[in-house]
Amino acid sequence: MQIKDRVFYVTGGASGLGAATVVHLHNLGAYVAIMDLQLDASSSLAASLNSSSGAQRAAAFEVDVCSEEDVSAAIAGADKLWPNVVVGGCVNCGGVGMAGKTINQAGEPFDLDTFRKTVEINLVGTFNVSRLTAARIVRDIPKPIAPPNEDTEDRGVIINTASAAALEGQAGQCPYSASKGGVLSLSLPMARDLAWFGIRVMTLVPTLFETPMMSQLPDRARKAILRTCEFPARFGKPEEFALAVKGVVENPMLNGSYIRLDGASRLGKL
Repeated sequence: MQIKDRVFYVTGGASGLGAATVVHLHNLGAYVAIMDLQLDASSSLAASLNSSSGAQRAAAFEVDVCSEEDVSAAIAGADKLWPNVVVGGCVNCGGVGMAGKTINQAGEPFDLDTFRKTVEINLVGTFNVSRLTAARIVRDIPKPIAPPNEDTEDRGVIINTASAAALEGQAGQCPYSASKGGVLSLSLPMARDLAWFGIRVMTLVPTLFETPMMSQLPDRARKAILRTCEFPARFGKPEEFALAVKGVVENPMLNGSYIRLDGASRLGKL
């Protein structure tokens, strides 16, 4: 599927992996709806991109990914801005990382509301944006929709972001690992759900990337994680995540699975 002259929704698009994805898609000629709770940062990024291109190909929307109303309003807003542009799909980068052991050293249990919030944002939010994006893509498919065959065109793609913590969660990562494990598990059943409509679903699984979330780690933890790197012996760059997004969008055989972005590293015990 081509990127140029299609609309893509990017959650968490104000910073980190999401912002790098916004910039890369925009530079490739896409129209990008930046969905994030950080409206000031999103608006600043959109303004910068529009200024450089001389056209309004980026727009910011204040969105709580768990809210059907927020996501639907952002999709409607993008439709109003770009009424004749085909929707290409979404890239779900929005998420939170909340750490804490199941019980702490004093024997006190982890806060259940924090666990719920992590799962709500990372997993439920991802599914919410995915389902609403899929419905928006299907709206423009000529009816009646025929079953797919070898000539069916690639009509859209949903790209979700999990984490190596879904596969190799470290101590203190139960909430995050569980939420990202759920995101990873969405890939195949959602791809099967949407195959009839010619919509693909893929999950990217980054390990060690320089993001605001990673910057919150204590120096001791950062050094321990870096010791697991093979090559490159460093944290990944958000721009490298964006390159993977491009590859998924453009390759129709990538569907119902996941791609690790890890430099051959594996998360170990901290």
